[in-house]
Amino acid sequence: MSVSPKILSSLMLSGATAGTAASATMSSSLFMATANPDTLMQIGQGVGSAVVGTNGIVAQAAFIPVASAIPVVAPLIAMQTLSSVVMLQQFNIMDKKLDEIILSIDKMLERQEITKVAELFAAVHIIDEIYLQYGQTGHFSIDMLIRLALAERDAMILSRRYEILENSESSNSIIYGTNCTMLASFLNLRVKYLRTCVDVQENPQFVKRSLESFAGLLKNNINLWDKLLHKSDEMKNDIDKLNKQIEKANPLQKSSLKKELLRKKDEYMVFMEKERDILENFHQLIDSAKQVSETTNKIFPTLIYWHDDNGEHCVATNEQMLYAVA
Repeated sequence: MSVSPKILSSLMLSGATAGTAASATMSSSLFMATANPDTLMQIGQGVGSAVVGTNGIVAQAAFIPVASAIPVVAPLIAMQTLSSVVMLQQFNIMDKKLDEIILSIDKMLERQEITKVAELFAAVHIIDEIYLQYGQTGHFSIDMLIRLALAERDAMILSRRYEILENSESSNSIIYGTNCTMLASFLNLRVKYLRTCVDVQENPQFVKRSLESFAGLLKNNINLWDKLLHKSDEMKNDIDKLNKQIEKANPLQKSSLKKELLRKKDEYMVFMEKERDILENFHQLIDSAKQVSETTNKIFPTLIYWHDDNGEHCVATNEQMLYAVA
């Protein structure tokens, strides 16, 4: 730690003139005992001039003004400085501890984010299994309904979480955050589809409302995907505006505007990389979803109903089961 050289130079003043002048200026009422202070008579919180021995008072000690003795002001300043150094060293220890805490928090946040990503992947895996079972059996069992409900809750929370994070992210965001946003949105969409299928099986009176909810979610997701794919366009417009401002600005303004321009360009490169990731990993899914949204020709499946010893049954199929008889 750097210490003012004035401290040491003042300590090295051995001349009575400089020391006495400093002492007289700063401590005009400061006196020094000519005997060991431990041997002086205690009077209240201070001491008197009597020197106490084993048989009582043995002598009287003289007190002389500091100004006429040695320059003690400099040592006092030095002691204060050293005390300050000790205190600041303690704060350095606190700073190091604070750095450790910040590092620990960063690691905790990293672990928390990994946990969220693991929850997302787990929900995707559960939905994949339900899709497979539903495709083979054509109906939902109690077990499937329970797992769907659990995955549905996670999907709704995670998709909303990543959407909010995406809207608040800047250039320091991590690339896989956008991938998680996309994956969570598709997961939520698949869950909504399965929920509509459940209503077809269990709640036919609610099918219309469920289908409208599915269509609304699909539309919102398409808007989200388009927004993520065109963030760089907004940044490009901002960069163009800044370039025009720099051309018209005075020299003082140009300096700050150029710094802002560099920051915008860095963000632009990050957004471009995100968009490339989306196109590479999700463009086929996005195209398929948009085709579903734009479909106008409705081809209705064949609805089959029968009643047997096990009760009533009803299924829908794309196979042509009934033929007209001439």
